[in-house]
Amino acid sequence: MYTRPTSRCQMGRAPSTGALVALVLLLGACTAANPSATPTPAPTRDPNALNVTALLDLSGPRAPNGGAQRDALQLWADQHSSGTPRVKLKITDVASSPSKTVIELRRAAVEDRADAIVIGVAVDYDAAFAAAVQLAHVPVIFTLPIPEPATRGGGWAFALAPTPAQLARVVLDDAARRSVLSAGLLVSDESTTAIAERIAFEAELARRHVTPNVVTVTATEATQKLKPLLATTTIVFFAGTPRTYLEGARTATVGTAMYLSYLCDFGDLGDLRDAVALASWPGSQWVAAPATGTSTTLARTTFMQAYTDRAGPPTSVAASAYDALALLASAAEKSIDPQSVRDQLQSGTFTGVATTYTFSTSQHAGFNTGDLALLRYVAPRIPPVVR
Repeated sequence: MYTRPTSRCQMGRAPSTGALVALVLLLGACTAANPSATPTPAPTRDPNALNVTALLDLSGPRAPNGGAQRDALQLWADQHSSGTPRVKLKITDVASSPSKTVIELRRAAVEDRADAIVIGVAVDYDAAFAAAVQLAHVPVIFTLPIPEPATRGGGWAFALAPTPAQLARVVLDDAARRSVLSAGLLVSDESTTAIAERIAFEAELARRHVTPNVVTVTATEATQKLKPLLATTTIVFFAGTPRTYLEGARTATVGTAMYLSYLCDFGDLGDLRDAVALASWPGSQWVAAPATGTSTTLARTTFMQAYTDRAGPPTSVAASAYDALALLASAAEKSIDPQSVRDQLQSGTFTGVATTYTFSTSQHAGFNTGDLALLRYVAPRIPPVVR
């Protein structure tokens, strides 16, 4: 039996994604069996089951926490326990670790022999991470925003959330109706999610011939930096999950419009206290209550009620996690072979609870931006409303 070597090192900063992928490949090279050990038999396969592994952050500081996605995944699994194909769900906590995320991605594909993988954590979807997904050689579903996978050779990667570029366009379109964009402020704490959103905002503003006023902050200095800026700025865009900015954002006053991330958690929003009335964020209109003028589907209504009864109102991210299993099960109706599932995914549309997804060989980010709306917080146990 192969025993993974233990290494001890001190690092001043987090390794790059490329370094993490190199580490995984190094570990994967250690496959020579010990001649004196009895080989571990391969797990028995159930030919009628679709094995899905979900990688979530259920511990550690990385945001957003995967608790809402876990609840949504388990809800779908409970509701469809007798479906065909039978979906066998395994949830793995990657504990906010970029290196463990890559290692568990490989383990799910190689050791656990998963037929599909759901990644519900914030990742730097660069060329190296895309290569790690390709090596898995099974459909990999992302429930948090990443760039269009097809532009990076992402033949096995599918994005259920809107891309950062789509979100930036929706937010800036709304902001442009309120004020002159050049008067706005873009705030980033340079976390994984913030960097991706900041880059998307900067690119979209450049397309509109606007040079953004970008301010970077850390958790310890956010309030000190933001308080005087919020007093003189009419529009503020906060990139990434809002935890770092909450204390500073609470100092905003009437007349300031704050745009938060698609990744907002209702607990974080509640921490804005009175300032929450000044904030909105992009999200699926189908998680809002009351529903907008367009009639909803029975599946959406059922999900909203069941999830709210179990865990409180769902976020858009939770709805995407629920859709991930529904989408995979639908694509596996003819065959659970990974190649067949991928072909089915990229050959049509699927109506989920967060949106209607459309994929093709050249488009692997499937969210319909027509289902995006600017949402506003109401209360901890009440779904958001469309602003």
